[in-house]
Parts: sequence; C-alpha cells; structure tokens
Amino acid sequence: MRRHVTPEPVPEDFAALDSLSVGVVVHRLDHGELQRTLTTLREAMVPLDGVAVSLDLIDNSDDSSLAPALARVAAESGWPVAHVRSGHGNVGYGRGHNLAIRASQAAAHLVLNPDVEVDTGALQAALSTLAQPGVVLVGAVGRDGAGHPAHLSKRMPSVWVLFLRGFAPHALRRRFAKRLAHYEYHDLATDRVSDVMLVSGAFMLARTSVLQAVGGFDERYFLHFEDLDLSLRMATQGRVVSDPRVTLIHHGGHSARKGVGHVLRFARSGVRFFRTHGWRWR
Repeated sequence: MRRHVTPEPVPEDFAALDSLSVGVVVHRLDHGELQRTLTTLREAMVPLDGVAVSLDLIDNSDDSSLAPALARVAAESGWPVAHVRSGHGNVGYGRGHNLAIRASQAAAHLVLNPDVEVDTGALQAALSTLAQPGVVLVGAVGRDGAGHPAHLSKRMPSVWVLFLRGFAPHALRRRFAKRLAHYEYHDLATDRVSDVMLVSGAFMLARTSVLQAVGGFDERYFLHFEDLDLSLRMATQGRVVSDPRVTLIHHGGHSARKGVGHVLRFARSGVRFFRTHGWRWR
C-alpha cells in the first residue's frame, strides 16, 4: 500500500491563479443539501473574473442511480458542465477526492464538503490569500445552520481533547471548556489572515501543484483525520492559513456521534494519525 513520504519543498510560483477545480465527494445524496452547496458555490464564482472553474462530483457509492442524480443536481444548480466520477465504489473520503486532485490541471484546487454553503465573497477572498507568497493552503471560518460559530481550524489534538470533544458528557466538557477552546482556535484573529496548524476538510483551498506534490490525501485513512494529516504535510511546503473573510455555513456535526460505525472509523483513523504524527495524551 502506498505510503506518503515528505517531498522536497515545491519551488514557489506566484503567477496569477487563473483556474480553479472543485472536488465534492458524495456517498449518500441529500438532494436539497447538495443543491444548496452547488448553488452557493456557483454564486461565489460570480466575482472571479478571468478564473476558469471546473467541478468534479465524485460518486463514492455502489448505487448505480447516484451518478445520474448528481448530474441532475448540478444542472439544477446552474452548472452547465460537471464531471461526475463514478464506478469506483465507496473507496473512502480521501481516496475519492484524490481522483479529482490527480486529474486537476488547474492552478488551484478546492476540496469541498457536500454539506457546505459558501458565502458570496469567500472564493474571491480565498484565492487572493492563496496567491500570497508562501501560502499553500487556505481554510475557512464557519458557522453552523443556527448561526453559531463552527470552528474549522484546529491545533494539534491530544487523545484527551478528542475524547472530550466527541464523547464526553456535557458536564465534563464544560469543566474543560478552556482546553477545548484552545484546540478549536477560539482565539483566532478576526481581522487578519492567521497561520494555523490544521484546517477542516469541509473547505480546503490549495495550490494544485503542491497538493499533487505531497500526494493528496493519505488513502490509508478511510474516513476522519485525513484533513488533519494533509494539513501537516502541506505545512512542510509553505504556510497553512485561515482567512476570516472566507466564510461558510457547515451543516455537518461531530461524526463521532453518528453511530457505532462512525465511532470505530474515528478510532481507527485516530490511532493511525497519532502513530504517524506522535501520541499526545493530554
């Protein structure tokens, strides 16, 4: 099985980012949710004068009806052309995204969740930040469907923090609220771009050349932690940042609360992450 090695830093090329590819992995279709994602993405493209944008919808299922359904949702959302990749089955989140990442010939590539609503100015702001010298990965600032902050950037996790965040009762979480707030970057600046350790896979805008150079997502992660791992590997090539102007609504929740299957995947991926990047217990 292919393992990632840290490549040599990619030579810096700060030419204009005149093309953008977008990858969205779908396992089970929520028609309304995906339509909102694609519609808001389309609207966020309006300010991007001179930027060619392509859309990849990755069918990560064994359902033969999903691929044509994805094409219909794209058309209903105002996309005249969308490339639907199907037939590979449910190969995992990162591996699904890698199909689009490896095929991209655009200057920038956006990894986007199908449960996200992108604010109108978000793409323009993200591309302008990505064009700055040394920046290789840009993350977003989120809020949930109720308008509450959804902290998408993270510091390096510990086993204790992940337990608190995903499994602990509310009373215990309240007791360690400061520690959780530190992990979730509650102190992140709201008036400037900030360097961060980890950004969420809900929205990751990267220089395609750098993303391809590090091998994209590590396919040993089927689900969970692949975005944290990728952030750390991208950071070997340049700056990983969060831009407060890059805003969105993220309708996802804590996957660890979604059932036994998700808990087991979360635990397996967590063990792999800590084995790779070092165990941190507290």
